[in-house]
Amino acid sequence: MKMKKKVSIIFWILIILFLAIQIYPVIWLFMASVKPSTELAVAPFALPKKATFDNYLSIFREGSIFRYMLNSLKITVISVLLIVFLSSTAGFALSKFKFRAAHPIYRFFTFGIMIPVQITLIPLFCFYSKMHLLNSAFSLILPQVGFALPLSVMMFYSFYDFVPNELIEAAIMDGCSTYKMFTSIVFPLAKNTVITVASMQSIFIWNDFIFGNTFISDNKAKTVALGLRDYVGAFGNVNWGMTFAAIAVTILPPMILYFALNKYVTAGMTLGSVKG
Repeated sequence: MKMKKKVSIIFWILIILFLAIQIYPVIWLFMASVKPSTELAVAPFALPKKATFDNYLSIFREGSIFRYMLNSLKITVISVLLIVFLSSTAGFALSKFKFRAAHPIYRFFTFGIMIPVQITLIPLFCFYSKMHLLNSAFSLILPQVGFALPLSVMMFYSFYDFVPNELIEAAIMDGCSTYKMFTSIVFPLAKNTVITVASMQSIFIWNDFIFGNTFISDNKAKTVALGLRDYVGAFGNVNWGMTFAAIAVTILPPMILYFALNKYVTAGMTLGSVKG
């Protein structure tokens, strides 16, 4: 009994230690964002002697953070809508429609997970350049949707395998068309999977840097991740106070989204893992 109690105490100590390691960078970021630049340079890891919101006022007054956030929001919303629509319909067709090419097509989608993003940058840049699509929202939406589809299709495919075929057969016998059966019966059942895919991909797209850095050079089309470079001055000098304040502002939307939908994300990741 004493041995079990000791093991339990050690377990909780490890959990608390792990949480502290995970949470500390976020807490430090917000503390650093309310420090004056002089204090941040002298004692970056100490508690702020006098908290100030001048850094936040500066980024809203002098920077273009709102425009960058609006650009990121537009790209994220359009991309997520396309990802959910395409992956949910493709996953349903591959899971429930019995045709000869179903498994090869599904394997084709899963193969996409192994393709590194980096090897597509030069071909995409050349294509966008010839089509005059650089510095446009489309140049970011297309690769975001393409690289998100393999994992998203797999998640929907796994869920649809969990849905009994008898339910679909009963709907068809009652006179439902394929489209009505999907939109009225099957898709609403996939709520947790939809939220999981949408929230996970939203965070990835919101934080994307590699596509934006490759295809966007116009300040008006910059996203949040690119906009953070505005605080790097001549000779690499960085205004760290404004930088940390900008980072704190830009990470709030994905943090709020994740914590608000965490329950559904956890359910969506596990639903369909056990069939029957």
